Amino acid sequence: MNELANLFVWRREDVVVVALTGELDVSNAERLEQAIVLEVGNDAAGLVLDLAGLEFMDSSGVHLLFHLADRLTMTGRRLAVIAPEGGSPRRVLELSGPETRGWIHGGEDAALAAVLT
Repeated sequence: MNELANLFVWRREDVVVVALTGELDVSNAERLEQAIVLEVGNDAAGLVLDLAGLEFMDSSGVHLLFHLADRLTMTGRRLAVIAPEGGSPRRVLELSGPETRGWIHGGEDAALAAVLT
């Protein structure tokens, strides 16, 4: 992985939770997306992507989220994003349009519930 970002993965129920720390930008977005797709596989009920540990995210991070959401939707699964108020990822997502706002949650429990409903 690129030294700009770290990826941590665990499962809650049948949902894959992926936490990203560091920076998500054009230099590592494609590699991170590939790593996340491999972790989700075909057996997960959905994906919770925790961006609380990101210090920086640019528009390539938003594209990554749309790609993941499209991929999950095609197989009847959901994406939820943890992005706390005041953080850089939250601001970027809120400026990216109404669809991304539906993905945003303040914590893991809320995001998990959104994926499983």
